[in-house]
Amino acid sequence: MNGRLACGFAIVSFVGFCALLSLVWTPHDPLALDIANKLAPPDAAHWLGTDQLGRDLLSLIMRGALASVAVSFVAVTLGVTAGVPLGVLAAGRRGVTGDVVMRISDFLFAFPAIIIAILLRETFGPGVTNAAVAIGLFNVPVFARVAYGAALPVWGSGYVMAARVAGRRGLWIGCAHVLPNIASTLIVQATIQLSLGVLAEASLSYVGLGVQPPQPSWGRMLFEAQTFMAIAPRLAVVPGLAIAVAVLGLSLTGEGLRRALDPRREERR
Repeated sequence: MNGRLACGFAIVSFVGFCALLSLVWTPHDPLALDIANKLAPPDAAHWLGTDQLGRDLLSLIMRGALASVAVSFVAVTLGVTAGVPLGVLAAGRRGVTGDVVMRISDFLFAFPAIIIAILLRETFGPGVTNAAVAIGLFNVPVFARVAYGAALPVWGSGYVMAARVAGRRGLWIGCAHVLPNIASTLIVQATIQLSLGVLAEASLSYVGLGVQPPQPSWGRMLFEAQTFMAIAPRLAVVPGLAIAVAVLGLSLTGEGLRRALDPRREERR
C-alpha cells in the first residue's frame, strides 16, 4: 500500500467511524438546546465549545459527518448503477444505439446538481433524499462517459471477439469480460465522485436544498455561522476543516488507488 492510499484510507476510516459512532453515541445530544451556554468557548464539557443555540459543536460535527457520508454514498451508488450499464451498452453497440445513449448522457450532464436539486425541491420539497438524488443524477453521465471510454478498447479486444464467435451474447460478454477489465477505472472514479459528493452535499445544505434543520449538516453549519464570524469564527472554521479533511482523505484514496491499480503509470514517470 502506497503512502497516499494509506494516509487517505486512514482519514476516510476515521470520518466513517465518527459518522457511524454518531448513530449510537455523541458527547452530547446534538439537537439539545442550551441557550444559557450559547457560544461557550471550548472546555472540559464541550471540547469544541457550543454554537449560537448552545448545542455541542463536536456532537454536531459527528452527526453532520453522517449526512455527508450517507448522501455521498447514495449518490455514487445511483451514478454507478445507472451510468455504468449505459456506458458499457453504448461502447458495445456503437452506431445509432450508442450515439443515442451518449447524447442522453450529454443532456443530463448539462444540468448541474444544484439545478436538479431546485427542480426536485419545487416538485417534492427540500430534503436530504432529494439532495442525494440530485447529486446521483449528476453522477450518472459522469460514470456513463468513464465507462464508455474504458469499455471501447475492451469490446474490440481479441478475447471479446472470440467470445462472440463462440456464440456468447452481449450481456454475458459485458458482465464476464468488459466489467472486470474496467473495474479499476470505475473504482477510482467512484472515490473521486465521493469526494465531490461531500462538497456537493455541503453546498446544497448551505443554500437550503439539502439537510433540513434541526438535523446537523456541515454545509448548514457554515451557513448559520456567517452571522457570528466576528465573535465566534470557530463556528465556521470547524465544519470547514471537517469538509476539507473528508475531501482530502477521499482525494488521497483516489490517487492512491489510481497508482496501485495502474502500476504502469509509475513506470512511465
